[in-house]
Amino acid sequence: MSRFLSLLLAGAAAGACFGCSPKAGAALTADQLSAALPAGTPYAVVHFYRPGRMAGFAIGYDVRLNDSVVYRARNGSRLDLYRRPAGTVLLSAKTEARSEVSLAVEPGREYYVQCTIGMGALVGRPHLQQVSVTQGSKELAGISPSK
Repeated sequence: MSRFLSLLLAGAAAGACFGCSPKAGAALTADQLSAALPAGTPYAVVHFYRPGRMAGFAIGYDVRLNDSVVYRARNGSRLDLYRRPAGTVLLSAKTEARSEVSLAVEPGREYYVQCTIGMGALVGRPHLQQVSVTQGSKELAGISPSK
């Protein structure tokens, strides 16, 4: 029993450390989560993107800003949304599960929202996550703008 418990604990520790990068948004500052646009810019830019991956590549889903669909998250796609009014917005996506992110938008700032998909029982599960400017700009550079 002791050997089984040791293996179980070792597996749990390894699983907990798999992909050990910190959760974006968990301990990041406001300056890490948004970047300043040129002085006097009267709008914010929210970059939505879905990295191209094999898992769930055929499944797309709608991303809503408050109650309006603003982006269809397809594998390897992106959208740059220009938004004028300041304030907190609710971003959401739903297939068999729902994912939500609350985003405080300020004019003159840009934000990055990563849209991914995980395994579900019948359909994939959407996952929305605000990521750091560093991570978002690096991942977004590899995705061509939609036509």
